[in-house]
Amino acid sequence: MSSYQKELEKYRDIDEDEILRTLSPEELEQLDCELQEMDPENMLLPAGLRQRDQTKKSPTGPLDREALLQYLEQQALEVKERDDLVPFTGEKKGKPYIQPKREIPAEEQITLEPELEEALAHATDAEMCDIAAILDMYTLMS
Repeated sequence: MSSYQKELEKYRDIDEDEILRTLSPEELEQLDCELQEMDPENMLLPAGLRQRDQTKKSPTGPLDREALLQYLEQQALEVKERDDLVPFTGEKKGKPYIQPKREIPAEEQITLEPELEEALAHATDAEMCDIAAILDMYTLMS
């Protein structure tokens, strides 16, 4: 028998239950953490299961939403706002963007009879919605 096999022989008859009974609660907790299989790269696991829980804090009590909102609002009011490094003077720089007028291609231009042109030019919004409904153009109705 080789020395390696002799070394393994002495570990074969170990009583694991006895070893676990002698461990303190802290050591058992540490062993439990070491034995948990966690994989931070596995995207199929929920985020909470990708690493072990490291918090030891006990719950503080039931959630009181109103008290929490009041506390957050109070904290926000107490925090001093940071002064602007460069104050806003209201001065506008540059020139405003004006969209260039583009020519409508001849194939997109529609010529109507003069009576229809006049009727559409003087139509109210309600009348235009009625026309769109008659023509099944529901997207234009809103």
